[in-house]
Amino acid sequence: MLNLMIIDDEPIILAGIRDMVEQEKTPFTRISVAFDGVEALEQMAYFRPDLVITDIHMPEMDGLTFIREAQKKNVRHFIILTGHDKFEYAREALRLRVVEYLLKPINQTELGSLLKRMATDIVTDKNKEREEESDKGSAWYSNEKMRMLADYVHANYGRDISIADAATWLNLNPAYAGQLFKKETGTTFISYLRSVRMEKAKALLLDMREMSMDHIACCVGYENSRTFYKVFREHVGQTPGEYRESNGKDEEC
Repeated sequence: MLNLMIIDDEPIILAGIRDMVEQEKTPFTRISVAFDGVEALEQMAYFRPDLVITDIHMPEMDGLTFIREAQKKNVRHFIILTGHDKFEYAREALRLRVVEYLLKPINQTELGSLLKRMATDIVTDKNKEREEESDKGSAWYSNEKMRMLADYVHANYGRDISIADAATWLNLNPAYAGQLFKKETGTTFISYLRSVRMEKAKALLLDMREMSMDHIACCVGYENSRTFYKVFREHVGQTPGEYRESNGKDEEC
């Protein structure tokens, strides 16, 4: 199983790419999404992507600048995605050693084939790294499991997940996984998941002001918008609409 990060400032395109990847049944089974390069770099504190698909034109930080910063964090594999077929972008992508440069609209079959081919190369690299790390002890193993549990939350917060799902994914006993999570973080899996969802919801409320409350609720894992409103108010102290209104001027709620 490999980690994939997708970055695009258009929610519909972002969701579409994620759906394509999932439908193609590639080895990239843990997927995290971000709306710009700044958010993506912040996510890298807890989600280490094996491959990044990034748009060129985005607010805050463009795709090429993001790649330069991500490479400093030892992220090595990228696909540049853009609707602009311009030579200067291709030339810069080559200079940055980006693997592929894809134009919108994306062909799903082509994307699937590319991801599977790249996965083979990435797995080969990871196997070599594991051989070099084979002398590390059990303490590393425990910390790694905890990191992977956190990765699972950040990659799947938009779905109906539980500690049992995370434990199954890691081949752990659910009770042990819950105890490990509590020991390492000081909180329960459910509380951590809720906090992640609320932080994502807060970002969407401010960054995607045209997005409806029901859509935001769905994006962060709540099929029932009433439950989303209730949890948000308990966590933030305001309703989603109040939070959006109090953190901006002249925007429509």
